[in-house]
Amino acid sequence: MNYYYDIILNFLDSNYLFYDWLEQDTLEYIKKIPLYQVTSKKFKEIYAYEGKISLEFLEEIKDKTISKNKKLKYACLIADKNNALALEFNDEGLVIARSSLMLKDELALLEYLYTIPLKDIEYTKIKLINNNLDSRKSRQIKNFISLELKKLINDHNLEKLKYLYLEWFNEKEDNLDKIRKRMEKRLENEITLDEIKIYNIIKLSYNNV
Repeated sequence: MNYYYDIILNFLDSNYLFYDWLEQDTLEYIKKIPLYQVTSKKFKEIYAYEGKISLEFLEEIKDKTISKNKKLKYACLIADKNNALALEFNDEGLVIARSSLMLKDELALLEYLYTIPLKDIEYTKIKLINNNLDSRKSRQIKNFISLELKKLINDHNLEKLKYLYLEWFNEKEDNLDKIRKRMEKRLENEITLDEIKIYNIIKLSYNNV
């Protein structure tokens, strides 16, 4: 069996690239983890679908992954010549968590991969993963702003709404209904630097309380 050593992973419920990790995520320092090279076809299949591995493969990787403070019962790394992905499984072989790699770790792993033979991993596809086009950070920013707007509207805090509207759209508006509709409509689209600015203004207002 081949292993990879000293790597940072962030096991989540779906495929999130490293730049989509959040501050509150629990990063794990992995000292040792089984590594398998698979074909690009197999990698894309595992990446795109929820599924399960065979019990034979599950037994092969059992207790082989060691983190800083514990053992992960069933985990491994898979990679083709261009991508890498860490997987964690339950006792039945179902994928329960996934982690991308930080860029420097992935580049180093892919160089090392050339010394490892191909492995044909049996993988039963269950259903296609529905990846949200919005990044986790985008959704977090949208949700944060949306909750603040609802609170201000419920509290009838027109002055703060007018202030945020001015900062957001560089326009004055006194009509509460127009303010609400335009703000809500804007949050239906992809976030821009304007939304990030409003997010930071709201956060700063709470920090100064």
